[in-house]
Amino acid sequence: MKYLGKKWKLVTIIYFILCYIYVISIKHMPISKLLLFYGGFILLTMILFLGTTIGLIGILIQNITKNDAKASKFYKIAYALKTNHISVLSSYGLILLKEDHINKSLEIFKIALSLQPDFLPSKIIKCNIAICNWKLGNINEAIDIYEKIFKDFEKSIDEDDITSETEEEKEEYTITTNDYVYAQDYTTLGYLYLLKKDYDKAIENSKKALILNENYAAALDNLGQIYYETNEYDKAIKNLKSALVINPNMADSNYYMGLIYEKQDNIKEAKRYYTKAASCNFNALNTVKKEDVEMKLKEI
Repeated sequence: MKYLGKKWKLVTIIYFILCYIYVISIKHMPISKLLLFYGGFILLTMILFLGTTIGLIGILIQNITKNDAKASKFYKIAYALKTNHISVLSSYGLILLKEDHINKSLEIFKIALSLQPDFLPSKIIKCNIAICNWKLGNINEAIDIYEKIFKDFEKSIDEDDITSETEEEKEEYTITTNDYVYAQDYTTLGYLYLLKKDYDKAIENSKKALILNENYAAALDNLGQIYYETNEYDKAIKNLKSALVINPNMADSNYYMGLIYEKQDNIKEAKRYYTKAASCNFNALNTVKKEDVEMKLKEI
């Protein structure tokens, strides 16, 4: 079926052309007859690729309702029917990743990658594989994947485009990747370096994310967590508060604000931020767990 799927687009084009020639040009039948032939072929396609058909229904439901749980039921069936549709597999893998089914998610992303997707879907899948490795504790492997992506997506620089800069004009950090590497990617790599306690690289990548998007709350949250770890609480508060101005419902930023205020013996403020953090939505992509927040509320 995988081989058939690769050839089916060509089969479809040839069939549609031949049908048109036979029905309209040779037999001079009405257009309704041609549509009947086309409809029959589409129905046959849906049956032959039933898994993909069901998976695409899941994508439609997810896009319209924004309900992962409803879509996941269709993705699960599609996967059981061995769909080879990259978008269906990627969407299902991401839902499983958020639900903390990491090994299953990793398995699906690897299948999707084996289908040799185009360069941008391939990059996104590789990033998700890196995140799976992070969640499985394979931090070095996750970093290596991201660093390889950044190397593969370096932008071409024409010597004519190079301009001399004074020290004052020069950016603190320079973005060397092309437009297909996003603030989210630098932020994730920055957090991975934070886990390794390589704070210089963690700060560098987080600030590169902010060069790409100065209002990227997750990058500001990164910096807040980094400065918390290095005991620079004023800097931590500044960045965490900036993140919360952009997105007040960030569980991670609220939690770390609570940690800082607790260390400063400001229990009232600490409890306020812990309470707010507990009310936020959590999934496996958060850097803190809901249980940790609830435990703090019990202790304080």
